[in-house]
Amino acid sequence: MSFRENLVSKMEESKITNYRLSKDIHVHATTIRNWKEGVNPILEHIKRVADYFGTTIDEMTK
Repeated sequence: MSFRENLVSKMEESKITNYRLSKDIHVHATTIRNWKEGVNPILEHIKRVADYFGTTIDEMTK
């Protein structure tokens, strides 16, 4: 799975919206949409997402 696939999966499992995730990790909602469309985030943002979902950077980027 890619970061995009993992992100979509985690968000669906947790029933988290783009807006909620964006507010919780302090990025713009458009940024979340871009990630879900396949744009790769910077490492700092991958870490924020991994921490938010209680996983590792490695697991998010597999």
